[in-house]
Amino acid sequence: METHRLYDIKEAARHLGVAPSTLRYWEQEGLVRSGRNPANDYRRYALHDLITISEIAFYRRLGVPVKELRNYRTISLDELDATLDRTQKEVEQRLAELKDMQVFLERQRALNAQAVALQRAGMQPGTPVPQRLSAIDYDDPGLWLLLIDQPWRYGVVIEADEPNLVLESLTDLPPSEETRWERAPKSDRGLECLLRIDPDTDASNAPELFAHAAQHGMQPERIVASYLLTAAESEGGLRWDYYRAWVLGA
Repeated sequence: METHRLYDIKEAARHLGVAPSTLRYWEQEGLVRSGRNPANDYRRYALHDLITISEIAFYRRLGVPVKELRNYRTISLDELDATLDRTQKEVEQRLAELKDMQVFLERQRALNAQAVALQRAGMQPGTPVPQRLSAIDYDDPGLWLLLIDQPWRYGVVIEADEPNLVLESLTDLPPSEETRWERAPKSDRGLECLLRIDPDTDASNAPELFAHAAQHGMQPERIVASYLLTAAESEGGLRWDYYRAWVLGA
């Protein structure tokens, strides 16, 4: 008679890529069964047991709840098909969500790269990307949805005669009486740079940027900026909101 190889719980767990405690839990919940070594009552598994358990592990990785798998050993073909159909729909939804997350991640990496590049480049001639910046209607119910989906639409205006006053704005809304700045030929002459603002106190490097612009021969009038991201300037350092900014003037 053929002698079948039997595996102890550590071997089984290693082959299946799960923890021994997981196998004990699945057995406790009725998902799987194991044989016993009559000499010491230790669990032991035949090859077929591992195949069955690998199916359980597959469904768990798909997110099928343990409670739905408790009767796995007695589930019918129709019931299994319904479970698989429902699981497939859930997986497709998760894949769509992951795709959205991938787009967000790629966007954040691009913004981070832009902040690093601006930090390294210092001040350099540049034309503002935003067409205009407008005052924020804080009672607008769609405001937060807009900024969650498009955080770069958040911008600021800082006037040179009030360098410590940060005017929160939205970029590229239709022209209105609440427009704080609109790009015009005379404002094309600017210096692109990295603006840092303390999100708690509104302290910023705006005075320093105005001073540097003056050293470049400009009579600075304002800074217009669009949000990039928030990060510490170094490990354990101060946390800043970083903006792609332009110092504008004559």
